Amino acid sequence: MKSRFGVNGKALQWFASYLADRSQRVSVNGGFSSSFPLKQGVPQGSCLGPLLFTVYTSKLFDIVSKHLPSVHCYADDTQLYLAFSPAVQGEDEFVFKAMADCIQDLRKWMIEDWLMLNDDKTELMLIGTRQQLKKVNLNSITVGNTTIEAKSVMRNLGSWFDRHLDMSAHISKLSSSAFYYLHNISRIRKFLSLDTTEALVHAFVTSCVDYCNKLMCRAPRHCHVTPLLYKPHWLPVMQRISVASPSSLSSI
Repeated sequence: MKSRFGVNGKALQWFASYLADRSQRVSVNGGFSSSFPLKQGVPQGSCLGPLLFTVYTSKLFDIVSKHLPSVHCYADDTQLYLAFSPAVQGEDEFVFKAMADCIQDLRKWMIEDWLMLNDDKTELMLIGTRQQLKKVNLNSITVGNTTIEAKSVMRNLGSWFDRHLDMSAHISKLSSSAFYYLHNISRIRKFLSLDTTEALVHAFVTSCVDYCNKLMCRAPRHCHVTPLLYKPHWLPVMQRISVASPSSLSSI
């Protein structure tokens, strides 16, 4: 934290006191095990956990920059990207090798810093038009002793991406999930009041429809969201919390 991020003085001492001399013991039926020291990690669910994890894994960006032009991270979920033209002979082989080398270096660093790369959760996807994908000769990369095959559908932070990015997989799974909850609610509807039914529909069905709904609009990243919400009649959060009136609805 001092050499990489310039944290000094009292702030550095505060972090040191938070991380040092920690211990843990197990409680079962009122009995306690012997206390043992914790040399790595932070308490699960702590407010500082995400921040300290980002600081601890910041070296990841240095490693990726040696192989690839870009990387996206959200907590412990890391996504590596590399674009290429399938029309250029041999470029797909170069890209696949660069990706495999990058993952190999990441694995080496993680082992050295007491982290683990989960091969079973490492996924590969080729994205392009049907014509472009037909020109690609490779459909897997090898990392260590593990061969990672390219997938046609992949979950990305709760949304579903397909190889053509037409959102068909996401819409299909969204419809299936919404129908599942509606069906279960309908089976117990006669035992529920109107208010309870409304709460269940909002909790299970509306939440499914709202999650990642902007992806289905194919809108640019920095566009205004209000017109996007208006077209499919999605209300902003404040309008849902307050009692909707004709004047408030007309202003959306």
